[in-house]
Amino acid sequence: MQLRITGLRGQLAERVREFARRRVAYSLGRFESSIARVNIRFGDGGQSTDGLDYWCHMEAQLRPSGIVIAEVRDLELESAITRAAERLSRSIREVLERGRIQET
Repeated sequence: MQLRITGLRGQLAERVREFARRRVAYSLGRFESSIARVNIRFGDGGQSTDGLDYWCHMEAQLRPSGIVIAEVRDLELESAITRAAERLSRSIREVLERGRIQET
């Protein structure tokens, strides 16, 4: 499973990137053989009107085909990353379970 992480720049970015790598590995590890690539984008929402200052967008390219997306906004960046990884994991599990049912 390849990871592509884009978003913040600078010293904070490396710490957050490592956190994102660990969270994705933990949440999606059991599906690794079914995932070709995961793209992760995160950033600061700026002066958002709803008070949710950070966002995380994750997109998994499944094997042999299919895309699953999870997007979360939160007050803390680490929380947004964690919640997006968990949401992506649940969605991938549902897609894979539906595929097994349809194959039989």
